[in-house]
Amino acid sequence: MNRRTLLTRIVQGFSVVGAGFLAYPFVKAFLPVAANEGLEVDLSGLRPGESKIVHWQGRNVFVLRRSRATFRSLEESGANLKDPDSSASTQPAFARNPGRSRIPEIFVAYANCTHLGCEVALNGNKGFVYPCHDSRFDAAGRVFKDAIASYNLQVPRYELVSKRVLRLVRG
Repeated sequence: MNRRTLLTRIVQGFSVVGAGFLAYPFVKAFLPVAANEGLEVDLSGLRPGESKIVHWQGRNVFVLRRSRATFRSLEESGANLKDPDSSASTQPAFARNPGRSRIPEIFVAYANCTHLGCEVALNGNKGFVYPCHDSRFDAAGRVFKDAIASYNLQVPRYELVSKRVLRLVRG
């Protein structure tokens, strides 16, 4: 085998490997998604008023166990909201209620502000605050009227596996 043939075979080999890496995401997109694929979040250590952040699909997700004080703040915030019924916001059908959740005690939302996408921070029992532009959200992720953000926080799709576990699902 001469040098030219050897170099040609090496280049062909690298080309095949490169084409495989390039095709992988496209092939994966057409494969069926398993029904149980998702991220399970343990709620057992979460006390009322506490939250945790989990990483899901390249974004952080807030999981908040609401306290009694949080429920009181939700009742007080109703008149000061841009979209109190969440009619203009991105959320699954199960979240079309005042608490924007499957069960009142647990609230789940993406941690990104709907204004520029930076992360919001938990503001005690009052809800969430976007530190860059002072947008404020109540404990159901609904934006206040005086905020720069136009929409409520996005609620991801999730299901309750048990009282102690919820599963974030693709969708």
